[in-house]
Amino acid sequence: MVVYVDELAALNALVDYCLLAVTAQLGGLPVQRWRLGLAALMGGGYAAAMLLFENAAWLPVRLAVCAGLVLAAFGRRALVRRTTLFAAVSFGFAGFILLASELSGQSLYSAGVYRISVPLRTLALAAGIGWATSGLLFRGSAKHGLLQKDTRRILLSFCGKEAQVTALFDTGNELTDPATGLPVLILEPAAAERLLPPELGWLLRELTADNAASLLTRIPGGMRMRFRLVPYRSLGRDSGLLLAFRPDEVHGGPPLLAALSPNRVSNGRYDALIG
Repeated sequence: MVVYVDELAALNALVDYCLLAVTAQLGGLPVQRWRLGLAALMGGGYAAAMLLFENAAWLPVRLAVCAGLVLAAFGRRALVRRTTLFAAVSFGFAGFILLASELSGQSLYSAGVYRISVPLRTLALAAGIGWATSGLLFRGSAKHGLLQKDTRRILLSFCGKEAQVTALFDTGNELTDPATGLPVLILEPAAAERLLPPELGWLLRELTADNAASLLTRIPGGMRMRFRLVPYRSLGRDSGLLLAFRPDEVHGGPPLLAALSPNRVSNGRYDALIG
C-alpha cells in the first residue's frame, strides 16, 4: 500500500486532536482549542517522523512525545497524571482500531501510526466539523470533567446567618489551606452575600483578583480574626491570594474554609467550588 506522508500526518493530527479533547473531557482539564490544535499538529508531525525515521518509534521517544503533547495542550500542571490519562485514552482507541483492523482485514494501525486511507478533502472536512463540535463540547459544565461531576448542597452558618450553597466537588481542584490542611470552598459573590453579615457587604463590592491582602487590613478588629489569606495558583496566573473565613458550622460537607471569589465560578448550575 502506498502511504502519502502528508495524508498520514493530517490523519494522525486529527486523531490526536480528538484524543486530547476526550482527555480534557474526562479529566475536567482547562481547554484552549488553539493549544489542542497545536499539540495535534505536533502529533501529526511525529507520526510522519515515525514513518521516515526508524529511531523515532523507540518507546522512550514515544513516551517523551506523549508528555510533550499533553504539555502543549494543557500546560505543565499535574503533567504526569494528565499524561497517564492521555496515554490510557490513546491505548483504548488504538485497541479499538486494532480490533477494527482484524474485522476488516485491513491494516489501519501499525507501530503507533494510524494508516487509514482517507482523502485529504475528507480529512479537512472532518477536521472542520471536529473543531466546531469541540467548541460546543467545552461549553458550560463540560469543562469540569465527565468523570468528576458531583454537586452537593452544603449548609453554612457564619455570624448568625445561614446559607445553603450548591457546590461542585471537582477532583481537579486541589486548593487547601496550608496552615490547617482544610479544603477551601470558593464562593461566588451572590452566594457569599447570603452568608456574610451586612456590615461586611463592602468586601464583595470592592474585592478584585489582586486586593485581598489590603481588604483584610480594613476589616474591623474582632471580625478580622475570623478571616485569613489563602494562596492559590490557577491557569494563566502563577500565584494569588484569596480572602477566606472559617464558617461556624458546615452541614453536608467536610470541615472547610470558605473563600470569596471576585467573579462567578459557574454558569448558574452551582455557586461554589471545592476539591
